[in-house]
Amino acid sequence: MIAVLPARSDVVGGDTVRALVAAEIRRALRSPLLWAGLAGSLAIVWWFDSDGAFTDPGAYGEHYAAWEFPVGPLAFVAFLVANGAALRDRPPPAADLLASTPARGWERTVGLLAGALVPTLMGLAVFGVQDTAVLAHGTAVLGDGPWVSTFEPALLELLGGPLAVACSWVAGIAVARLVRSRTVGAVLGFLGWALFSFDFYTFLYAPFGLFALSRSAVVAADLGSDPSPAQLAAHQAVGRPGDLVPGYLGLDRDLPSYALHLVFVVGVASLLAALALARSGRDRRTRPVGAVGLALVLLGLGGQVLTLDTDLGWLDPL
Repeated sequence: MIAVLPARSDVVGGDTVRALVAAEIRRALRSPLLWAGLAGSLAIVWWFDSDGAFTDPGAYGEHYAAWEFPVGPLAFVAFLVANGAALRDRPPPAADLLASTPARGWERTVGLLAGALVPTLMGLAVFGVQDTAVLAHGTAVLGDGPWVSTFEPALLELLGGPLAVACSWVAGIAVARLVRSRTVGAVLGFLGWALFSFDFYTFLYAPFGLFALSRSAVVAADLGSDPSPAQLAAHQAVGRPGDLVPGYLGLDRDLPSYALHLVFVVGVASLLAALALARSGRDRRTRPVGAVGLALVLLGLGGQVLTLDTDLGWLDPL
């Protein structure tokens, strides 16, 4: 007797996609690595708060420039967890075994991408705790000496860290769709964390700051070693010369350019999502995702170039 199997349909029902999304979110919630990453990020928040990083003048290097640094452990772990989750979908030796599955690779990738909700909310919790800790001291402090500015962090500044974590999760899936190796994924995840988070000082200078996936809302202008009173008065705060910068720095919180930076990060995440989807199977819905991502990247980069009120020369403070 020969069994006749029904032809596989290219149309996947919404119930199937929703079930995949729910399953990946539950798996992410049960991941001990993600919870460990959250604990690591909260530990840095505690360290910064106890050291007065954002509330005491001169307490920690570049002060407010390190605002998003605590999210580093969570972002790194999010990449690893997403990469490992995507590699669960390794194809079996015989492609025929997939003929009766209820969803194609494209829909399975959609479910994996939706799992980014969990670490993103964890990132939002990290910055909620950090903001609460800063406000418990009264205000954040920018600058040093007689040129100090105090302020409360804006709600917009709570979004950068969670978006960086979401981008890291999506990147982990995209890497898995390109290279099916946990070792390669772990190496690339570590290098990405080291470059974009641990070595955040690199992105305090042009042109690298325009391509940062995580940065603060502070922009700087090099005032030289002997600025005039008018130059000092033109900025919200001023930083004294230090080991990294030999001259005075004019410091300003530039929320419009920071908002455009967030647009850039969303664009990068969308492009990575489009790449992961494209590598998961042909589907015409992938193109709009990529098109929107490219438009947001160009808008974010172009907008920052036009709105940043500082020099963009090679290695100028940004």
